[in-house]
Amino acid sequence: MRGSNWSEKEVSAAVTAYLKLYSAEKNGEKPVKSHIYNDLSKLHPNRTPKSFELKFQNISAVLHNENLPYCNGLKPRFNYQKLLRLVVLDQLDRTPIPSLEPHEILREKLSFLKNKGAIKADKKGTGKHGLALEEALGISANSSKKPDFMGIELKTKKDKSLQTLFSRTPSNYNYAIDKNDLFRKFAYQDPKRGRKALYTSFNNTPDSLGFYLATTDQKISVMHKNRELCSYEAEDIESALLSKHTRTAYIYITAKSSPPSFTINSVKYCQHPSIIRFLRLVREGKIYLDFTLSEKGEKIKDHGFLWRIKGDSINTLYLSNEDLI
Repeated sequence: MRGSNWSEKEVSAAVTAYLKLYSAEKNGEKPVKSHIYNDLSKLHPNRTPKSFELKFQNISAVLHNENLPYCNGLKPRFNYQKLLRLVVLDQLDRTPIPSLEPHEILREKLSFLKNKGAIKADKKGTGKHGLALEEALGISANSSKKPDFMGIELKTKKDKSLQTLFSRTPSNYNYAIDKNDLFRKFAYQDPKRGRKALYTSFNNTPDSLGFYLATTDQKISVMHKNRELCSYEAEDIESALLSKHTRTAYIYITAKSSPPSFTINSVKYCQHPSIIRFLRLVREGKIYLDFTLSEKGEKIKDHGFLWRIKGDSINTLYLSNEDLI
């Protein structure tokens, strides 16, 4: 009956057909997926061709969660039944898929998207291209701090402008007691929005407000006219780097405004960020810290203490770099 739970026979048929499709694609063949769905529906009339298509996407999700390669054009749908995972793993035990490293799987998926052409990016905001890419890869939108794709963080870039690495509050406050005190001491009036704000971006050279970064082997100090406002312990910076950027793919794109979309140009895969290199880049003026504080009513709104790196210095931060595309 349509709408009821899938039987083991139906699930097994879907998994068998999916694995045959994957094998055919790896051999350079181009099976017509709609024909496969129609054939399955004829054999199992309680299921429509569309339901088999969705089941195939569920199978992609199982394989994705097992860090295994999956069919192109069938982005993962993660709301699958437990039975499906058991059947997939059982069939893989008898007919295993050759394992690939996560970055090799990512290379396959991004190459497929690149060859497919423009990717729609009609959401608002500065992160719209990253969100559109995640959607194209079947990555569910969430607020998780974990890396995006099989342990790999994804970053889209249009140019060599500053790239945000992470947001981190200071390890210690000194002259400024906390972020509220920092705001009270240094906020300025924003005439355009009729509010007080503290938005600035600075490196080792004083900005127009007098903020700059200074380093030792163990910490980074946020300075204002020779006075230490707050500081970051090197181990806290290293923790932030490793939590998100142990493995990162930087996807360089060309964006279009009409219609809102982008195409993939190249992909750089970077591994193992170095805190020693990070500190060196701070001393060289290649790393920036952004304050993003504003007043909303009686509260101070904080969009994060953002650490950013110059686009042409990204490779230098990592011990290993590889061109995926």
